[in-house]
Amino acid sequence: MLPRLPALLRAPARRTFTSTASQWRSAAAPQQPLLSSSSPDPATEGIALSKIERLMKLTDDLSRNGPGGQLGSLRGSPSVGPLGHADEQPIKENLTPLPTTRRMKDSYVELDLKFSECSQLREQYVGGLSKVRMGRLMEDFDSLAGQAAYKYVLPDGCSVSDAHHYGIYLVTAAVDRMDVLKPLSHFDGKTDLRLSGYVAYATESSLEVFVRLSTLPASGESETILIGRFAMACRKYSGGKQPIAKLEVVGEAEEELWKMGKEMKEGKKTRSLKSLEKSPPNEAEAKMLHELFVGQQDIFERNAPTPSDVVWMSDTDVNSAQLMHPQESNVHGKIFGGYLMRLSYETAYSTACLFARTPVTFIALDELRFAQPVEIGSLLRLDSRVTYSPIKGEHKSFHVSVTASTTDLYTGEKKITNTFHYTFAAESTLQRHVLPRSYKQAMAWLDAQRRRELGVSVRKAYSS
Repeated sequence: MLPRLPALLRAPARRTFTSTASQWRSAAAPQQPLLSSSSPDPATEGIALSKIERLMKLTDDLSRNGPGGQLGSLRGSPSVGPLGHADEQPIKENLTPLPTTRRMKDSYVELDLKFSECSQLREQYVGGLSKVRMGRLMEDFDSLAGQAAYKYVLPDGCSVSDAHHYGIYLVTAAVDRMDVLKPLSHFDGKTDLRLSGYVAYATESSLEVFVRLSTLPASGESETILIGRFAMACRKYSGGKQPIAKLEVVGEAEEELWKMGKEMKEGKKTRSLKSLEKSPPNEAEAKMLHELFVGQQDIFERNAPTPSDVVWMSDTDVNSAQLMHPQESNVHGKIFGGYLMRLSYETAYSTACLFARTPVTFIALDELRFAQPVEIGSLLRLDSRVTYSPIKGEHKSFHVSVTASTTDLYTGEKKITNTFHYTFAAESTLQRHVLPRSYKQAMAWLDAQRRRELGVSVRKAYSS
């Protein structure tokens, strides 16, 4: 998806967007478990600070010492023009050459949310359940990642709207992960927050933007709340990949972040090859399914009573549909990916609360690929369901998947555009477990278990 800046300029007096120094002012009792599950669920899931806080000192240093430089909005604008059209002829005379090398600090951008100073800002970001609207933050993160990527690719002093003069553009290819390290479960509305990001890994034509949500203390060190990575790709209007600057890595912290990006990219390839869409379940997973469907076959019989601690996967469904309007478009005339992230998150959050029957906290967004663009004027459907929860022992976390699809109102053509995978944690121990009923649901159940286990291992790695 192509990035845009959805709302950073809507309330200039309420929040501050900076490229470093420069600023834009602008309820049943549990029964005996059905079967064993090896999914880890430590009491401290979602809190992993020791290693990452050491690395995040680099981000604080970039905030204090990095170079300035403003960038333009990524939102569609008549002054920008219909970028990406095949008949567009970019202006190429007298242009500053694109940079050939970059440092991490060269792409640093940040957005400060000063809730303590503005009640109107609190109204925009604090939801009806007295929690931070994480969906709004995700929308802002996608914009911020796009800003950092353009700042990396374009010469110093250029704005986003200058990209078409070079005949190039950037797309958000994927969100590799977003992990909460210190949950904002009880937000007082007076804690100021900072969203920051910079390019921490780059190849010939693609890059990854490392993003961070942290506190903005009046004095002292900031605390990391959430980290994530957005994968971006640089393309030519004429077609094909556009080479970008080589990333120069300096110092131990930068080296560690670069290695983290490389390992994550290699891990994605490995997981893709082992995906349940391409390969059958492994031996342990097949044994688990056999134990479930054969060992507990009495609950799968037609008209059999459902145990009080079981919820069938299809019974957790939450669905929504809405028209896509041009107000939420990016500069290329498609619906902004961050807006889709917000809508899907809010649908997933509702699904999670209905299942847990208790307040829940966001823990992670698993790998997300923007497979198809969402067209203006299409009908967006969001189909959400709980796809996994542990079924042995006492647990709080579980997995929610949201499938986004579009339908052409005049032809009825339907396309699946994205699938979002979220992990939530309930405030109290889960009293119910979700189970599949069909083979297709069983594959979704195993896939969600894999994703949840990966998230637990990632957050453990940060705390090592």
